[in-house]
Amino acid sequence: MSSFFTRDARPDDAASLWALQQAAYSPLARVLPSRPTALDESEAYLRQRLEHVPCQVVVHVGGELVAAGRIEGVAPLGELKRIAVHPARQSLGLGRMLVLALEEKARQLEFVRLRAGTRRRLPGNVAFYERLGYQLVAVEPYPAGIDDETVWLEKRLLARQGEASSSNANGGEPST
Repeated sequence: MSSFFTRDARPDDAASLWALQQAAYSPLARVLPSRPTALDESEAYLRQRLEHVPCQVVVHVGGELVAAGRIEGVAPLGELKRIAVHPARQSLGLGRMLVLALEEKARQLEFVRLRAGTRRRLPGNVAFYERLGYQLVAVEPYPAGIDDETVWLEKRLLARQGEASSSNANGGEPST
């Protein structure tokens, strides 16, 4: 793999982020009973999010933006949102790198727990978060008329004195 790095996302990433979301979420439209809402977000909307959401991270490989995600919420509980890795770059550990970078940002912002939601019909995403130390906390029905469920997983970030937060070195890349 070419050189890679993570950094905070900036408003001028909006076009690249839009292209990444289209590439990452379009294949899911063929396997899910409803269109992923990420596909409906415009470049202008993403630029606005980048200007106002303080915790967004991107991963670059060889100068190309190939993974991105953000944290929303108010401490102590944050939610991982729009975790996406370009399909051509999946299974290289970039999703793991992205989530770990977001977890570090969350710690700096005094989040104690992070929650990730994915669809039941995407069991690879559930397994990805479990490998990173997230635990199943709830399964909720998807909006009325859609045959799916939201699977919620959580991870405690700040360990009590003498304990370390759990994470596993294994990981694939979801688009949730």
